[in-house]
Amino acid sequence: MFSVGDVVEIFAPQAGHKKYHICICVNAGAAHQFLYLNSDPGFAGTIAFDCEKIPCIPTSKTGKTVFTFALLPRYNDRQLKLYKAKKLGVLDPEVAKEVLVFVATVKTLNEAERAMVSAGLRAIIK
Repeated sequence: MFSVGDVVEIFAPQAGHKKYHICICVNAGAAHQFLYLNSDPGFAGTIAFDCEKIPCIPTSKTGKTVFTFALLPRYNDRQLKLYKAKKLGVLDPEVAKEVLVFVATVKTLNEAERAMVSAGLRAIIK
């Protein structure tokens, strides 16, 4: 349904509105892994970019698009369909390079998560 690097809009029923993610790992027949994007650069373990760096999503009130590593959302194909997931664009490899460097410093990811996220980011950079 999606490829690594896709910027995806997903309706979050618990929040009642759309959320934005980067597809970081595709698992055929299982849950796919995503990076969560938000707009609050004030939390630890986040890296923020000016919204222009990810132009396919709406500009936030803070003017920032923030990669959050406190949680790595997982969705299977059924959930993606149910939550009306749609591809909006593809993450710029230059942004992926910056995120990859940052991931090495993140304390909220365990070793397996860091390896999976890093592998996904390296695939985007290629």
